[in-house]
Amino acid sequence: MLKIPYNRLHVRGKILFAARSGRIHSFSLNDGKHISTWQHPDDKNADSEPPPAKRQRRNDDDDNGRRNGDNEPGNDAVEDGDEVQGGKKTKTRSGGGGGGRPVARVPDRAVVTQLTSSLDGRYVVAVSGHDKIIWVFDHDGNGNLKPLSRRTMPKRPSAIAISDPDSNIICADKFGDVYSLPLKYTPSTTDSTTARRQMKRMGKTNEPAASTLTVHSKRNLEALKNQAKQLQKKQSEEANGGDKVTTTKAAAANSSEEKEKEDEEEEEGFELSLLLGHVSMLTSLLLANDSKGRKYIITADRDEHIRISRYAPQAHVIQAFCQGHTEFVNALLVMPDFETPQLLLSAGGDHHLITWHWLSGKLLSQTSILDLARRIVPETDKVAVSGLVSLRWPSTSESEDETYILAICEDINAIFTWHLSSTGTLNRPGAIELASPPLDISVVSAADGTNPLLVVAVNPGQSEVKSLQSFRLTIGDENSSSSSSSSSRRLAVRPGLVFGDAALEADETDASPAEIRQLLYTVENLRKQTGENEGASHTDVAVSET
Repeated sequence: MLKIPYNRLHVRGKILFAARSGRIHSFSLNDGKHISTWQHPDDKNADSEPPPAKRQRRNDDDDNGRRNGDNEPGNDAVEDGDEVQGGKKTKTRSGGGGGGRPVARVPDRAVVTQLTSSLDGRYVVAVSGHDKIIWVFDHDGNGNLKPLSRRTMPKRPSAIAISDPDSNIICADKFGDVYSLPLKYTPSTTDSTTARRQMKRMGKTNEPAASTLTVHSKRNLEALKNQAKQLQKKQSEEANGGDKVTTTKAAAANSSEEKEKEDEEEEEGFELSLLLGHVSMLTSLLLANDSKGRKYIITADRDEHIRISRYAPQAHVIQAFCQGHTEFVNALLVMPDFETPQLLLSAGGDHHLITWHWLSGKLLSQTSILDLARRIVPETDKVAVSGLVSLRWPSTSESEDETYILAICEDINAIFTWHLSSTGTLNRPGAIELASPPLDISVVSAADGTNPLLVVAVNPGQSEVKSLQSFRLTIGDENSSSSSSSSSRRLAVRPGLVFGDAALEADETDASPAEIRQLLYTVENLRKQTGENEGASHTDVAVSET
């Protein structure tokens, strides 16, 4: 058994927040000392109780029409590709279904999948993927977190952002929808609360969730027919059972109802507004402003789309599409206040890293990631980019400010770097080799005459390498370690801050290598397999997103 490694990093001011399994640790960036730990309630007994039995796929018919995301109760009859646009649902065919491909399971263990904070650092927001909860913490500015609210989303969140100055959490989910909810929890009795509770109870109805009016394909009609038979059989058994219902079953039912009531009282309806929807599962989300200060929502999905939508209340208006990817898009990066306005970088399952003028959807340049990856793993034929970050190298007497882009890929022991020119093109490619594959990276800006600090979360595997590492970035020539002002200047590293987490190691959650992989390696699973769309003739005709 191995310790589950750190998988999410976030820097705010002089504090580093690092998520590991169901815990969020905070560290000082001045001396690396550990400050505090928040632990998910479900993580406290993770070592004392075995994980639940893995769920098995029943057959292709049951899974055929389900959209990529969580399999919610009451959705046995397929409602494939119900895309929400401007308050209306449009029948579509999901680009990610069928083909007998293994479906990513909901994690059995508590694991923090998203981590961010408000611009002023007063609030930290996290997502626990196994239970679909968005957590909001009060941050005292010194690394101490106090839970303020927990809100369970209808579907599993895949990306979050905090808008400013209206202080809303913008959440994208595996179902393809984007929601807005207040950063500060406020009880609500609005229709959104009622709708969410109805979704939660869909599996308890005595009628199928769909009908012949909403299901048309042969396989979906067959699934609906089977569901109706099962419900009829269940109702018949209940009618014949009469007084034979045991006290144990009644007590179990009462216990379940009481638990649900407690959960509802704990979260007590919150405001939740649907902003927009995609046909496919969403993988990334960003907020950006144009030169006039107008706000936009940038979303990416598994079906190679990057969509630019206006911010609320006009989120149903699509400003542009950035079209050029041929594989899933998983990583987005916006460059505010850059020489080239409205600059966006994107990557995922393609061989390339692409730059865009996002407001118009114009492709500016692209550079190969695969070529760099082959320097580290010569036999590799594909990459799955899991993270993109940027850093601004401060000006010196010999050079002006420079911007660099850093990327990491699943299962490759390196950080890839490029210099970003003022015209939006990428040059000076380089690779910083690591002892273990990175899971997340974060950059601490240069201050007080020091070089930028690079913080990396890696998966040590069986090695003795620490999961949380840092490096002090330097600028060097490709063929020497000395500083250079030529066009060959590239990022390099030297040892950085040592984080004081040794005492925490023994108390961390154990898991097998296979469990760690299932929990933390999810990007490559987004890639469509050969023949995945062969079942298109059995499903409804797709409707364009526009």
